[in-house]
Amino acid sequence: MAAKYSRVLVHLRKTSQNVYETAKFTECIFDHLGIEDDGFVECQLENNQLLIQAPTQDIYAVKSLKSNHRPNLYRIMHPPFCPVHHLDDESMKSLPPEILSRGIDVGVAVLLESSDGHLLLTRRAPHMRTFPGVWVPPGGHIEEGETLEDAALRELKEETGLSISSAERKGSNILGLWESVYPPILAMGPPKRHHIVVYLHIITSHSAKDLTSCLKLCPEEVDAAVWLSPDLVNIAVWNPDGKDSKDEETCVRSDDSKEIHITLVNKFGEHASGVLDSNILRNRVPTPGLDIERISTGSRYALSLWLEKQLTGSKQEVRNLYDKNIFLEKNSNEKLRNKI
Repeated sequence: MAAKYSRVLVHLRKTSQNVYETAKFTECIFDHLGIEDDGFVECQLENNQLLIQAPTQDIYAVKSLKSNHRPNLYRIMHPPFCPVHHLDDESMKSLPPEILSRGIDVGVAVLLESSDGHLLLTRRAPHMRTFPGVWVPPGGHIEEGETLEDAALRELKEETGLSISSAERKGSNILGLWESVYPPILAMGPPKRHHIVVYLHIITSHSAKDLTSCLKLCPEEVDAAVWLSPDLVNIAVWNPDGKDSKDEETCVRSDDSKEIHITLVNKFGEHASGVLDSNILRNRVPTPGLDIERISTGSRYALSLWLEKQLTGSKQEVRNLYDKNIFLEKNSNEKLRNKI
């Protein structure tokens, strides 16, 4: 049985003149704050609450301020098919009281970068209540009194067995926030979980090969792990469907014909080597029915933010291509969303 913990919830206010209030489960954060599908918010973890508000100053003016006067401003996004954004009044009233009263939980996920520039993803175990069989960075809930980094490192240790000391970390920073709802589209059923996921980027001084030898995956939570090279991250972010030849010249050329080696774990905790089909990196949220093995939409968003940091001078190009891929996911569910 999973250990009980004090839940950290999202609290919102529209302006600094308002009081922070607990966010409602059925409340789309973007609608509440008047943000488009991709924007910025001020955010801080304080007294076991994640406090979020719309920027108090123009984001371009913020950049001109001295670092000690700048608010904690972070990019936030949700998918265009966000279930709570499309939830109508009738569907909202039909949700059970225990769901309506949940509020919006806070999760943290760590994009662990090895010294040779690889990123760690894990595949959620098939028995997990949310996003089973989907590839995500290690992560989970925040316990009472923890910082975001504390929670990220604890979840990393619990899920993968990797313990990264302060001496082994070259850097740590928030990449961005993601509004996550499960199931991911209304056609798969009414919302059961609503989170804000904070993606934390941590760089370690160890290589992916050395870290792989230290993996002790927790079969209760994950059943596989993979280190994505920059080329594989490009495949996941820039061209997930593998069918759009229009932008071939602008997409990064990657040799994705090679086998992607992964680490597997069975229910007894025994580890083995395996191979991942590179087409999995391109899979998108499916139409109605069971979900498929894929990198979660939020995780691809985090990977795109990581790419922005790597490709100096190409940030807008990365954003444009990521937005194109989100548009593809949006179109793949267009008929479903028209029925909402």
